Formats: sequence, C-alpha cells, structure tokens
Amino acid sequence: MPLNVNSKVKDLIENPETAKILEKYMPGITTHPGTKAAYGMTLKALMAFPQAKISKETAEAVARELEELGL
Repeated sequence: MPLNVNSKVKDLIENPETAKILEKYMPGITTHPGTKAAYGMTLKALMAFPQAKISKETAEAVARELEELGL
C-alpha cells in the first residue's frame, strides 16, 4: 500500500523519507508527545482537525510531496 495522506500517521512517521516531508511542513510532528494519540488516524483526518492548524495549502503541499515520493 502506498504511503500518502490516507496512510496512518504512525506509518508515515516511522518511514524516514515520509517523516522528513512531515517535518518540513509540520515541524515537530515526529517528536511531539501528542502525536502518538493520532498514530491510528490517517494523516488526512489529522490535518482536518482545526487544532492541528494546518492550512489547506500546507495540506495540499504535503499530499503532493508524498505522491511525488511514490512510496
């Protein structure tokens, strides 16, 4: 299964290449203590929460880079 915004947060963080993309757009996401609570969620679901404070543009950029990576 490809790694993209529909992947679990845990899977994206555990992969060094996708973790680098997440850190680029959401600094600290891989080390933030609260992130573990979202491990079972998809990245798309996490980015939709207002508390995540992720703009539509950022969400689109993350999705694009993950797709371009092609994992």
